[in-house]
Order: sequence, then C-alpha cells, then structure tokens
Amino acid sequence: MNSKEVKIYLMRHGQTILNRAGRTQGWCDGVLTKEGIEVAVNVGFGLRDVEFKNVYSSDLGRARKTAQIVIKENKASKDLKLQEREGLREVYFGKYEGEIDSLMFNDILKYLNVTTIEEAEKKYDFQKAYCDTCAALDETNEAEDYNTAITRVMNELEQICKENSHDGGNILVVAHGGIIRLIIDYLDKSFNIRNIDNSSISMLSYKNGEFKVESVNDNSYSEKGREISRKNCD
Repeated sequence: MNSKEVKIYLMRHGQTILNRAGRTQGWCDGVLTKEGIEVAVNVGFGLRDVEFKNVYSSDLGRARKTAQIVIKENKASKDLKLQEREGLREVYFGKYEGEIDSLMFNDILKYLNVTTIEEAEKKYDFQKAYCDTCAALDETNEAEDYNTAITRVMNELEQICKENSHDGGNILVVAHGGIIRLIIDYLDKSFNIRNIDNSSISMLSYKNGEFKVESVNDNSYSEKGREISRKNCD
C-alpha cells in the first residue's frame, strides 16, 4: 500500500551564545541568546496556523528549547508533545568543540591544501571533506566523519518519516546548521547551500521511501511572525 506524503519543516535552532561568539558548536551546547529566543518566537507565530502531526528535535538543549517555543505558539495543532531524538544531533567535532570557528576552518583549508572555502568547494565535495578533515585532525579519534554523521541522521529522519507516513501530514523537525547542510547536500546537491541561518526552515517531502528537497534556508516564517508580533503590539 502506498504511503501518504509527509511534509518535513526542517528548522535550525535559534541563535546561541556560542553562535554569537563565533565558536564551533557540535555536541557542546550553548543556551539561546535573547535574540535567538525572539526569532524562534517569531517563527512560532509564523507557523501557528500550520497543523503539525508531530514535533521532533535533537536531544541537545538549544534544539529542544527552540522546538518548545514553536509548540507553545502553535494554534492549529492538538496535544503536541516534543519527541527528542539523539540521531538528530549536530555533527560531533571532537577537539574542535567550543573552538573558534575560524581556527577550525583554517585548519581544514590547510589540510585540504586550499586557501579559501570557495576553492575547496570547487576542488572537493566540501560537505564531506570538512567532516572527514575534522575527523582526520582530531587526536581524540572521536569526531564524526562524514559517513558516520550522514548515516546517523538519515536513518533517524527516515524512521521519523516512516512513523508518520501512514496518515501523512506536516511534521516539524528541529536540528542544527551543520547536520541540515549535510542532509540537503546528500539529498540534492543542486542547492549547493553554504549557510543555514538560525531559525530558518528548509522544506522536505517524503513519500514511498523517497525524499525531495523543496526549499532551503527560508526565513519568511520569522518575517511573517515579526509582522504578527508588531501588529499585536500596535
């Protein structure tokens, strides 16, 4: 029997103190900034008329908090309960956890023998290369290489979609910028996405075992929510 289509609102968490400080944030976990909370609330306003069947997040605090904010503002859904999934975590960066972003990327570029990210993107499958390079440079031998990270998250995402494919409908999945880039790149390289903004939404669909990327890094929901918030204050 054919399954029904599942629409995945794949959201990045709100801005954290480590994002603002320009530090690498994988499994280490910074709290949301005031701005991060405000934008997440705006996205919640922007999504409040979307009926979600289920809401999922990474088990890391920044994703959990963001998902809880969206659930609180949603008016169209009934009895939403957040389901936390370890498989939705960010890539684990080993010794680079909490390190200054620019230092990590300088090490990556040096290892790849290039001078800019643009050059690396032309020369390599960059989403794969940056994960594999971090793993190669990590003396703790705990950083995730590309195959480990993408297998983990795609197995989790497919399991979530299978759980919802009998009835279909909309689901919200709150995850992390790096892992979302890997998902998009894995499913459709034509998007060639470099940045995933905090609290942005990328739309995926899933039916009969097949994923499709419909849009990437959409900030219109926060913009819509900002307008709603402004009108409520007038």
